[in-house]
Amino acid sequence: SRLAFILIKKIFMITTFPEIISYRAETHPDRAAYIFNEEVFSYKNYYEKSLQAACHLKSLGLQKGDRFGILDLNNPNVLHLISGAMLAGIIPVCINWRAMPGELLFVLQDAGIDHLFYGTAFQKLIDASTLPQNLHIYETGKPDVENKNCDENFLKNIQIHDADICTLLYTSGTTGNPKGVMLSYKNLFTCYHLCVSDTPSFGPDTRNLVCGPMYSIFGFGAFFAGIYAGCTNVVIMMFDAQQVCKNIVAHSVSNALLIPAMFQMILKIDGIDQMDFSSLRHIQYGGSPVSGEILKQMKNTFQCYFTQVYGLTESGGVGTALRFDDHEEILNANDSSKNAKLFSAGKPGIGIEIKLNEAVYHDEYKYETGEIFIRGENIANGYWNMTQLTSEVFDKDGWLHTGDIGYINEEGYLFLVDRMNDKIVCKGVNMYPAEIEKVLMQFKGFSEVAVIGVPDEKAGEAICAVA
Repeated sequence: SRLAFILIKKIFMITTFPEIISYRAETHPDRAAYIFNEEVFSYKNYYEKSLQAACHLKSLGLQKGDRFGILDLNNPNVLHLISGAMLAGIIPVCINWRAMPGELLFVLQDAGIDHLFYGTAFQKLIDASTLPQNLHIYETGKPDVENKNCDENFLKNIQIHDADICTLLYTSGTTGNPKGVMLSYKNLFTCYHLCVSDTPSFGPDTRNLVCGPMYSIFGFGAFFAGIYAGCTNVVIMMFDAQQVCKNIVAHSVSNALLIPAMFQMILKIDGIDQMDFSSLRHIQYGGSPVSGEILKQMKNTFQCYFTQVYGLTESGGVGTALRFDDHEEILNANDSSKNAKLFSAGKPGIGIEIKLNEAVYHDEYKYETGEIFIRGENIANGYWNMTQLTSEVFDKDGWLHTGDIGYINEEGYLFLVDRMNDKIVCKGVNMYPAEIEKVLMQFKGFSEVAVIGVPDEKAGEAICAVA
């Protein structure tokens, strides 16, 4: 019927965070939105806390489009501040926990931050830093963050659109100051949509582990993908292998987002083979490929599906995926270490395009290699305060220039070779450290290895491996 069509269309038009969170709070108010240190926050409670935080930010004079800073570990006050800001169109800027005084000052000045919330764990950094004179600072744990006399009517006058910036995530490059990536509400929704499309059993009944920091797409994206899906996030203050396993067991976690470096720390836990991980259905990982041996150990320990995701902060953390059925093929092979797909970044997500720019045939790989370009609704709005760099990295046709070198095989699988600025030129031949590292990692005895170029009179550059 026409009425049903209109209702369905209206549901699919809900893409911005304020619409999503109010819908969740109204439709299933008692469902757990997230769990932190055994404390459960229902969707109704989470919405109310976020609304109070929005009112508090408004009371400070912040308006739509203004930025403010957060320097703290994952905790409810941080989550409510971020969410409250996004309700009001205010832009939260979560700052790297490992920032030094100079980097902290740069981000505060670059983002034009006049208000900074910080956790007591960072008091020494605050005391050691030269802060802008106009900066107002507050402790995130103080009760005045939550405005008890909050009237949500002020939100009705704030129009938030898909293209509006929902957060600035500062990401460090190989040189220079960090860059503020402008992620939009559309980017956030696309990240969630791709997660649902390619993650086994990711939906309202999921228990989703969030152990990444909110200053990175690793934590920020994982948390809000869970909220958009209407599932229950299990939030950890910061990554700790023991806490990850404890929370998976205690809260029946079904989906987890990790990075390969975490795999090895988890596998070293005493008694891990005695823990009950039967609730876990899927582990998503990214940042780097993983060796066949480690992958098999993880499979034997957790008995779940795996998906590898390739993406950048600039692409909302998504781009291509080596999906769960690809992993099953790899793991079921007689010798998984020799399966070519093991080092693939997979195929593009739905609605995402990839191509190789200025591709040139490479004898070693037997394919054309070139810079990887990505295009789709996941691509960020650009870099904050960096017009020239934005025009170089985000071109007029919508392509993101990743700076990664790769090739695509005949089946459409993407393989990463290295970063453009990491290549070693030895005797006139371009060599990529990542490819050499992959080979070395196949030898027993190597837990971590890094390959670098060193000056050499005869070769120009020689290869040096550090393990």
